[in-house]
Amino acid sequence: MSVFDKLFNDSSPRTKAISDFENEEGDTVGHESVPEENKPVDFLSNIEALAQKHAANQTDSTGQGIIDLSTVSINDYPVTETNDQIIRKIDELNSIIKSIETLPSVRPKAELSQKYKIDYGKELNDSQLEAVTTINGPVLVIAGAGSGKTRVIVHRVAFMLENGISSGDILLLTFTRKAATEMLGRVQELLRDNSSKKVFGGTFHSFSNYVLRKYSALLEIPPNFTIIDSEDSADTIDLIRSELKVEKKEKAFPRKNRLQEIISSARNRNLTIRDVIRDEFTGLTGFIEAIELISQGYAKYKKICRIFDYDDLMDVLRDSLRDNNSFRMRLQDEFRYIMVDEYQDTNVVQKEIVEMLSEKSKNILVVGDDSQSIYSFRGANYENILRFPQKYPGCRVIKIEENYRSNQKILDFTNEIISNALIGYKKKLFSRISYNSLPFVRKFYDQQLEAEFIADTIMDYREKGIALNQVAILVRAFWHARYIEAELNKRNIPYVAVGGIAFNERKHVKDVISYLRIIQNPYDAVAWHRVLKYISGVGAVTAGKIIQRIISDNGIEVASFAKSKYASDLLRLMDMLNSANGNEISLSGKIQIVREYYAPILQATEYDYQVRLLDINVLVDLASRYDSLDKFLTDFALDPPSKKFGNRTMPLIDESEDKPLTISTIHSAKGLEWYSVIIPHALDGLIPSVRSLNNLEEIEEERRLFYVACSRARQDLLITMPSFVSTYNAFLSYPSRFLVEINKDKFNYR
Repeated sequence: MSVFDKLFNDSSPRTKAISDFENEEGDTVGHESVPEENKPVDFLSNIEALAQKHAANQTDSTGQGIIDLSTVSINDYPVTETNDQIIRKIDELNSIIKSIETLPSVRPKAELSQKYKIDYGKELNDSQLEAVTTINGPVLVIAGAGSGKTRVIVHRVAFMLENGISSGDILLLTFTRKAATEMLGRVQELLRDNSSKKVFGGTFHSFSNYVLRKYSALLEIPPNFTIIDSEDSADTIDLIRSELKVEKKEKAFPRKNRLQEIISSARNRNLTIRDVIRDEFTGLTGFIEAIELISQGYAKYKKICRIFDYDDLMDVLRDSLRDNNSFRMRLQDEFRYIMVDEYQDTNVVQKEIVEMLSEKSKNILVVGDDSQSIYSFRGANYENILRFPQKYPGCRVIKIEENYRSNQKILDFTNEIISNALIGYKKKLFSRISYNSLPFVRKFYDQQLEAEFIADTIMDYREKGIALNQVAILVRAFWHARYIEAELNKRNIPYVAVGGIAFNERKHVKDVISYLRIIQNPYDAVAWHRVLKYISGVGAVTAGKIIQRIISDNGIEVASFAKSKYASDLLRLMDMLNSANGNEISLSGKIQIVREYYAPILQATEYDYQVRLLDINVLVDLASRYDSLDKFLTDFALDPPSKKFGNRTMPLIDESEDKPLTISTIHSAKGLEWYSVIIPHALDGLIPSVRSLNNLEEIEEERRLFYVACSRARQDLLITMPSFVSTYNAFLSYPSRFLVEINKDKFNYR
């Protein structure tokens, strides 16, 4: 009996969905990727009609129609159809916002009643000071782009400590460990002491990992659970699918990453898989029952193998707070002052966690900008920040509108982008930074001319002494930069592409981590499957039997496999694991033992094994900073050592002078800034994406995405477009509707 038989035994009858996905012999059918969801895109036919409308009086020498930004109006764009439910939601949210907007916008400047180490009144503007000094009760801080929200959080923590609040009472939740570490480091520098040491600052996931392990006995969960990343989660889901023989002959079944995306999306948003598929993956409605079955198997499998994925960390914490009164009361007493950074990026589950933690004290401050809510694809819900006053009636709402990043001409431009939003807190950012040049928009006949102009501009920056790493090209999708990359390569202009394979996703790194995970948690079936495949004669079926023996017998007796052809290799693996598991061996020593075992395997399977071994040396170095295997693996899963930069770089023009410029997706650029930002391919159907054009909420998120891109610029903002782009199913020639909505006096167009 396999581990899957234990999960789905005769007492749990298999649904008809299973038989529908098996052939007569019970073998699985090979699967291919499913095309992207096939939503009707009426926009495309409208664009064709509009292009023909303008072609008569706007053509070039080839007769190709060119639609000019100066002659088109927003009325030329098709109206997005919507439904009554979305309209009611938007009306309700705007009603909440309106009730806040009626409150006095200017309050008396906060008066400080005592002398502090920090001169808060001098270091903060009036709005920042109000946010910092309001430490009791619920507070919503709407911090516009570049308005110094990090400064607010840092000074607020310091202010609380200076007012006698114990550091152990403070919880600071962020979306990256780096952000929390830098903030608390700045608090320590400001106060010139160690009073902030006991403040818990970290990500939602790291906080959950900490409290779930700390209170594991109370919650009846294993303290040594393994955390798996998204790729391991997809591999596990694929394993479940394969064992359950869930496939279909007449239509390709979705691949593992799409399955993982659907299951995770449902959990992050408190929706059913059926709802997610019907709303967002309409091409997969025929697979709903099968995907539901896979999801059930995935959940049971993780429980048996003591595995938590990222979503489990959130779900288990939320459920434990909701259902376990003793646990909830302990955390409420332990953390009496809660702050959440980037609140617009929280999902439904994270919002519920925050609300339950603050239920008793009501001392909660959330900082964010609804205009920068751009991560719905990973579950972020823009409604969370808009509905905060609804959850906490009478909360203090503070807007911070002075921008310290961009010049006023750029802010005039970006203010107009977001002023056209159908929903959101109204704000008008201002800056004391003056600059003569307007943002400029340029149109070219084709993508090649656009790319040549961008490369010319970059070289001009270099001649003027502006470092290349102070320039960024921000794209909605990476293929928008393909002509630009070719032109940069042609001219030997160095660049880095934000993306690529992260360090923790490299195959050999994941292999070594899998050996370590087995040492930590012998029930980690995902890790076992990964390492057993390297033993000659062990395939998926045999690996499953070995893993079943490990789970059922709390270990493995190699003698029971003595007659098998892989017995000696299995014995060698077990000897290595037992040797590395010694208590007296340091963490670096454990990895050295694994490396010695794994190196011959790597040499036999990879031609560049020597280069890959260098990555394992990096692991050894990282491990030298840890005393605990559990802590190392947890940090590696939750905050991997990765710059997330690809390897697409050209030799530097002059290595003593030039650092590479950045090509990045807009999503990856949030929170960053450059002297100059270049946004190419600003055509409707690209920005906004054609996939958003039939959904009002999605178009509004695309507007916020464009706003985020433009607000990264400090001094220069350049937006370009070719006259047209032909894709496999569309001819796109209209300028982005977001540009058309902006008053022409806010930018220079040619």
